[in-house]
Amino acid sequence: MQSESLKSTQRTLTVLLVFTFFMVLGFEMIMPLIIGHFVNDLLFSAAAVSLALAIRQFSQQGLAVVGGALADRYNIRILICFGVLLRAAGFAALAFADNYMVLLASMIVIGFGGVLFETPYQTAMALLTTEDNRSRYYSLYNTVVGVSGTAGPLVGVLLLKLDFSMVCFGAAACFLVCFVIACFTMPKAIRAQVAIPITDSVKTVIKDGRFLKFAVLMMVFWLSASQINVSFPLKAQDITGNENGVGVMWAIYAAVNGALQYPLVSLMLKKYNPRQIAVFGITLNTIALILAAFADTHLLFYAAVVIFALGMLFARPNQQSLAVAMADSKAMGMYIGVTSLTFAIGNGTGTIIGGALYDLAKRTGYIKFPWFIYAAVSVASLLGFAFSKWLDVGHKNGSEVCGASSAAETGE
Repeated sequence: MQSESLKSTQRTLTVLLVFTFFMVLGFEMIMPLIIGHFVNDLLFSAAAVSLALAIRQFSQQGLAVVGGALADRYNIRILICFGVLLRAAGFAALAFADNYMVLLASMIVIGFGGVLFETPYQTAMALLTTEDNRSRYYSLYNTVVGVSGTAGPLVGVLLLKLDFSMVCFGAAACFLVCFVIACFTMPKAIRAQVAIPITDSVKTVIKDGRFLKFAVLMMVFWLSASQINVSFPLKAQDITGNENGVGVMWAIYAAVNGALQYPLVSLMLKKYNPRQIAVFGITLNTIALILAAFADTHLLFYAAVVIFALGMLFARPNQQSLAVAMADSKAMGMYIGVTSLTFAIGNGTGTIIGGALYDLAKRTGYIKFPWFIYAAVSVASLLGFAFSKWLDVGHKNGSEVCGASSAAETGE
């Protein structure tokens, strides 16, 4: 009986990897191209489009605690099914977004879809893995994210040669595939054995001071890290003169993460703990941001992208794994939801600032200035992790945190 249960769990974890492939493929197919399409083709301001992207982020990760609470109480499979259907509808609607209000509405629908499936999906992985297999599973997860994250922008650029609407419909189709996978292959019930009331799960998180301090550090980290979604794509288009450069940039970024994350982090963990590796990664991030300020050729810019990708590869203390390690299993969804909320605040704020500073730099001619601001914020994050040795407590080695490049990090 126990053997049959183990096989069922392994099948479900395999299904989640297939689900991950199409989810990331659909998302990365379109999201890197949105800001370029609406700024350069429809002539919206970068600040306005960045605001719409941030609203999507806030409407998803900002409400992630709601998704976490639902995951702790209700059928995870049903939540995922409704969520991916909403997201498919939102991406399809982008094909008809010829004015700002339709763009905003589409972004909100995309975000609400994420509320319903993202935290439940991450909670399912957390509940179905154990301390013994979590690191290995998340390394497979990262490989899938890397492959689909590399393929997504390239597929998006190919579809863009036909029309932007084809990119929208292609992304929507990927999430319809996710609906079929969730509806027909996931088990009916995935949750902790004993659920606790929502108020109790909220109190559990609020009383966890160590976890809350970690959350604040991550918000600062994402303020500068968010520029991979705004300033880097805009810089890519400025340098190359077309949207193909954005696809190449994302392919390079995803390929570095997908191919190198597990072996490099595993190698580092033999000598250093996760916090020390994070400090090293954020240092690389800072160098990449400064290099991007001076990059005036394809080669220099893509070098900055590679360095930033390596920085992110090391810097991410793998929020989901840390949340799992710290969490009360009965409130797992709430912990993961709060982790996503910190991402929403940091990444969303950074997205708005990135778009606004890009417009300001274009008007004033001080095109390097925004990059120095991002580098300064990165240094603040660096110092925060460098002096937070309390993060070392309870982690004898890095096995718990060398995985989990969550969907939140790809913007999911």
